[in-house]
Amino acid sequence: MALDKKDKKILDTMIEEEISKIPGLVKNLRLPQYQEVFQIGNESEYVYGYTHGSIIGKFETYYFVVHSGKKPTGVEVDEIGKTIFEKSGDIRNAISKTK
Repeated sequence: MALDKKDKKILDTMIEEEISKIPGLVKNLRLPQYQEVFQIGNESEYVYGYTHGSIIGKFETYYFVVHSGKKPTGVEVDEIGKTIFEKSGDIRNAISKTK
């Protein structure tokens, strides 16, 4: 079973929320204490991966498990991935704007 309209809307909202956090994330990563600890080689790719992971973690774990009481099915996981992939350009644009 694919995501229903309510689930899709919540996923889209979570994606937008995570995108809005990118400038703050980048600002924090540039602080000397974080640079020493994380030793990030490619800031843009790190932020992209972090944002992607945050979206999946929040939606699949928090939303599905807490609200639905179940793990997402394979079809739902595929749709979640496809939806995030469709927003990849928006995520990358937000990252590039913070430079």
